[in-house]
Amino acid sequence: GRFRDADLQRAFETAQPIQCAELINDKGDWKTVAFFNEKRELGDWYRSNFDEVKNDLSSFIFKGVCRGEHGPVQLTTKFPVTESTQAYERGRIPIDEVEVNVNAPVSAFFDPRSQAYQFDLPYLFLVHREGDESIYSLDPPLLADRDRYATDVIDHWDCKSVTADAVTYRFLICRTTTQPRNPAARSQNRAPAFGASAYFILSDGKEASSSVKLSFNNASVEDVSGPPPVEVPPARADWQTPDAEEKIVDLQRDEFRIRFAPTWTGKLNSAQILYGQTLSGLESATPPAGVDYCVWLPGTGASVQRLLANEPDDNVISSMTPRDQDALSATSITFDVKMGTGVHLGSLRCTFPRTPSAASVSFGRWTSITGTHLNLEVR
Repeated sequence: GRFRDADLQRAFETAQPIQCAELINDKGDWKTVAFFNEKRELGDWYRSNFDEVKNDLSSFIFKGVCRGEHGPVQLTTKFPVTESTQAYERGRIPIDEVEVNVNAPVSAFFDPRSQAYQFDLPYLFLVHREGDESIYSLDPPLLADRDRYATDVIDHWDCKSVTADAVTYRFLICRTTTQPRNPAARSQNRAPAFGASAYFILSDGKEASSSVKLSFNNASVEDVSGPPPVEVPPARADWQTPDAEEKIVDLQRDEFRIRFAPTWTGKLNSAQILYGQTLSGLESATPPAGVDYCVWLPGTGASVQRLLANEPDDNVISSMTPRDQDALSATSITFDVKMGTGVHLGSLRCTFPRTPSAASVSFGRWTSITGTHLNLEVR
């Protein structure tokens, strides 16, 4: 009861940004150590030892390939079903029979302004409603409800690394807020209701380690009681293919490029259409209704042939413009390809008729259109 919200806020503000490699270290499996809702009667607890932490069935699993210190990663969450947990606590079933809900992965990305990794969990369950007040949980209350997520809210997370002289293990402090799922409602900047915000403390159970070197009269003795420090090679600016689950719009936070396969030889100077992993002239093919497709519209000049080079031209710059569905047009993502001098080489407009938001389009869905004719790479 002596732990105030101001203490939690100060701990979060003084926490440091965590690096991508630390998030996905080993299994990338983080467990809940403590939970503090600003409205204490809704939740206020902590684990007393690490055995309790390790036995927690809830998990936050970060995976991916780190592109730089703060590259985007994928997060899979697991939460036990309350009905099943209660059956275990009453001795009706063993621990290995407790049902655990595994949610689809979401993207977590680093926000330079807050210096925190951010992600949204659309996996909340309505557990109680009284008047205008609704209480949500990440744990499914009943086995029959494990896929009946609330459709009006999401859980927004900001996570940072706790570092201090007295901290032995690696911890994340995460500030969470229940927000309207509708982006228009979130943009109204209304203060969330009291009890909608909380703090989670997570840990991956890794002990911190250090090496010490003591000097005496020009002679030195190294402390070898712990493992030797691991030398991390400098990061290389390699080009990599994204994971299939990564969202296309998230890739624009890094430098990216589009590579054209040899199948484009003789076709770059005319309009082309791709759907179902096939490439055809725009005048000779029409995609079936409701099918995802991309249209290539060439720019002017002979410079467009540079896109077929075996080694991509560093002077070619790619950008993207996402657009959500509205009353007049379907959801689309447009890729513009230009020379560093400003010469427009062409545009690739990809349309997704069955999707209301461009933010939900994954890289795997894009490749289901383009096949091997195009590849998108991220530095």
